[in-house]
Amino acid sequence: MTLTAHVTPRADLTPQLEAGLRSLLIAAYPQFADFWAGTSYWGSEPEWHLWLADPAGVPVAQLGFGRRVAQIGGRDVTIVGVGGVATHPAFQRRGLGRRLLRDLHAFLHTLPDVEFAFLQCREEVVPFYERGGFVRVPNAAQYLDPDEDRWVTDAGPTLILPVHATLTDWPVGETVNLRGTPW
Repeated sequence: MTLTAHVTPRADLTPQLEAGLRSLLIAAYPQFADFWAGTSYWGSEPEWHLWLADPAGVPVAQLGFGRRVAQIGGRDVTIVGVGGVATHPAFQRRGLGRRLLRDLHAFLHTLPDVEFAFLQCREEVVPFYERGGFVRVPNAAQYLDPDEDRWVTDAGPTLILPVHATLTDWPVGETVNLRGTPW
């Protein structure tokens, strides 16, 4: 089966596509169905959705991502936060997640201001992201929780992917101030 890749800006999501992406996320993460079905995906809407469609145009894998400036170690760093990485259970174990990460990396190189991709994940999925080029760093992240209206520090795991910077440019060990909500 041939799948087609799409990068869709948030502003260009049709109601039908948004419903398809939400259905995909609910199928992949049924324990968070209420979260994905809500009015906001994760407080900070992704700037883009990278998604793979089956021949009928139905999303079968996706990730959301968006640029932001984080403060790390006293300096501003332009990052792309990555979240909502999902493959429909019927399509898992076919390399779609790896393809999403490769396509993401290629797209990020078209954005000249992006230094790093950034994500936080569960410990058990760290190897997947490492195989996709992400590198684990010992940075905690601080963000404003929109539901609690308070600052939260998340100790990771934190992973980065150098885009237009090198790994040595990353301020290791410093708290990543996301100045908002996580992805």
